[in-house]
Amino acid sequence: MTAISPLALGALAAASFLPLLPHASAKTPEQVFTEERVRIVSVDMLNAQGELAAQGSGVALGADQVITTCDVTRQAESARVGWSGRVFKATPAPPQTHLNLCRLHVAGMHAPSLALGSAEKLRVGQPVNAIGLPHPTLGGRLKGSRNEERRNGRDRICPMCDGSKVNGLQEEHRRDPILAEGVVAAMRPYAGSRYMRISAPLLPGFSGGGLFDEQGRLIGILSPQRVEGESLAFVLPSDWLDSPPEMTQAPRAMAPKSADPRHGLAWLNQTLALEKKADWRRLLNLSQQETKRDPSNAAAWFNVGIASCNLKQYSQAVNAYREAIRHHAGYADAWHKLGTAYANLKDYDNASQAYEDALRMDPDNGEAWYDLGNTYHNLKKYAHTIHAYRHALRIDPENFRAWYKLGVTYDELKLHGEAVEAYRKTVMLQPENADAWYNLGVDYGILDERDRMREIYQTLRKLDPSRAERYFNTYILP
Repeated sequence: MTAISPLALGALAAASFLPLLPHASAKTPEQVFTEERVRIVSVDMLNAQGELAAQGSGVALGADQVITTCDVTRQAESARVGWSGRVFKATPAPPQTHLNLCRLHVAGMHAPSLALGSAEKLRVGQPVNAIGLPHPTLGGRLKGSRNEERRNGRDRICPMCDGSKVNGLQEEHRRDPILAEGVVAAMRPYAGSRYMRISAPLLPGFSGGGLFDEQGRLIGILSPQRVEGESLAFVLPSDWLDSPPEMTQAPRAMAPKSADPRHGLAWLNQTLALEKKADWRRLLNLSQQETKRDPSNAAAWFNVGIASCNLKQYSQAVNAYREAIRHHAGYADAWHKLGTAYANLKDYDNASQAYEDALRMDPDNGEAWYDLGNTYHNLKKYAHTIHAYRHALRIDPENFRAWYKLGVTYDELKLHGEAVEAYRKTVMLQPENADAWYNLGVDYGILDERDRMREIYQTLRKLDPSRAERYFNTYILP
């Protein structure tokens, strides 16, 4: 890469604290729910005697079409759909069983059209909104489990739920939609898009409901499954809705070769469940078996890479990610993880190249920008380091790690005033970060701001008494 002149470096430093431009505007989960709940319908499947055989949710795609999962529609003779206070007879269309998607034709429903998003635009950690109809005997609020994927201590809400229970078949269409908040927890390429697991807790009856992004676009159909002893929330991407219903046996690119369920969605479900459990040995074994059966399965190679990295087998991880990319050149996540594997091997030149390629495909990936900044820092390309961290902060202004590393970089360039601003932002976001407080205090010492130095000392005494005394003896005492 081209060297940056001292003049250009000064201009970069001066411009670095210009106001950050806001990223894409987002609606609140409550706004998404209020606007999109009208798209969610109840689906009742009836046996030959007209008795209720299965219940679930569905999404009205506009006019007379409803999409749901085949888990809801299988083994039933007829269907009915509840929408807008009315019950309609529904006729099943030919299913896309390999994708677990089933359509219903609902004459006379006349639902409004909806905006479709794409799973290709999503990334792990992105907030999402799941809307479905619980079974009528449940009612009330969702009970989420406490786990590592909770976002800000709150991974579910239930606006407009009154806690009532609706009983009796004649009342089924009166079930009210509820909203479960979560984030994208994991994604894998499959059938031309990306299959995903989300952290939102889904109640029985949510199968066939809708997943919406922060702009209210439909990005998937909810497909909860019980795998490895745990109920997990999987999502069928909305990109698959463009597939003709008649395509029942031929998955698009990136699907495993066999239609055998052991090598389709069921296989993906198990591997994603093992990833959540951090069972890296089993994930590695299962994925290696699949790469032998189908060497072109990019998702299997990606799994080998994840498991290998977590087992600290970084050279094996590099080879696995390279194979994933060989069979799916546009796999941005694999490029990103390849960079991480190279970085763990301290091969920073190849790491930076992999991160740069990932960002060409997905320029809004804040974590990739942060990782690239760390790699540039290790290469002592400080101007590029600042540029990368600032990009990460444009995307996520609350990334305290990027603020801290930005401060460290400015210190190494002896730009102590800029470092102070970065450390102040760090401790605002992470008040318990003793390293940031100490570095902030050192910079105040260099800038001879005596009053602020004494404030830093008092803060450090609460966080790290030994470091506070070292700071006092080194920087405050004459």
